[in-house]
Amino acid sequence: MATARVVEYSKEQRTYYLPPHRRAVLHPHAGEKVVHMPEFMRLLAGLVTNVADCFRQEGPEGVPYSAYTGFQDWQLELRTWEFNTDLVANFVPTVTGLKERLESGIRVNDAACGRGIPTLFLAQHFPNSKFVGTDIDLESVQWAAKESKERGLVNATFQVQDLAKLPADWSDSFDYVLVWDAVHDLADPEGALREIFRTVKPGGQFSMVDIRGHAELADNIDNLAATMMYGVSLLHCTPVSLCFGGRGLGVMWGQELAVSMLQEAKFTNIRVLDVPNIPGNLHFLCDKP
Repeated sequence: MATARVVEYSKEQRTYYLPPHRRAVLHPHAGEKVVHMPEFMRLLAGLVTNVADCFRQEGPEGVPYSAYTGFQDWQLELRTWEFNTDLVANFVPTVTGLKERLESGIRVNDAACGRGIPTLFLAQHFPNSKFVGTDIDLESVQWAAKESKERGLVNATFQVQDLAKLPADWSDSFDYVLVWDAVHDLADPEGALREIFRTVKPGGQFSMVDIRGHAELADNIDNLAATMMYGVSLLHCTPVSLCFGGRGLGVMWGQELAVSMLQEAKFTNIRVLDVPNIPGNLHFLCDKP
């Protein structure tokens, strides 16, 4: 810890000192997003052997979501902290007119929602709108549905759905679709984006929030977060996608590829925006003509 410059060491006094600004980074409840990452890396460290086995010629293609015990609990804490103040107050206003439409009443799909934290916050703040949270993980959907009921939210529902195979009768049915940090994990990201496009109403909008990065490795060399992001990608994002025979894009798939795939899905007016107070993310805001 001293040689890594995490802990300060005094040669004269032979003492160790952890500066206050570094304590916050290491404490799980210090109120900063970065504090969640040491806990995530601890969780991923338990899967190193599973991932290493995938490199063997006779090994598995990937690692299933079920192997990541504790992942949904960790993500719940992260998303709750992220969205507690920023989602309604800071993120929603970045989409021109969205707040007013939510107040009047529109239909929203929070796709690949995990435990549905965005849906829960939005449904509570905008009672005139109707929200559908969808995810492939049954346990997460059940948790979200129970939480919604306990909060008395009559305008939010949750159901298990593969984002690449949405119901046929959902065509042109949502005014707004949100996907937060999930497309890069999917087995069939292109298929998922085509399905999202199909389900958005003409004139509707799609927000894809994903990790800030570039498709070309050389363009990420000076990104201070890239080392950690490539590590996360190796130990989680890539193997869970490959487990389903997927693309294995990884978290550092890059904004250039993201824009290209959105264009191929036929979205228009694609804007690459910053996410307020979350510098590690980008917001790809798109229209359906």
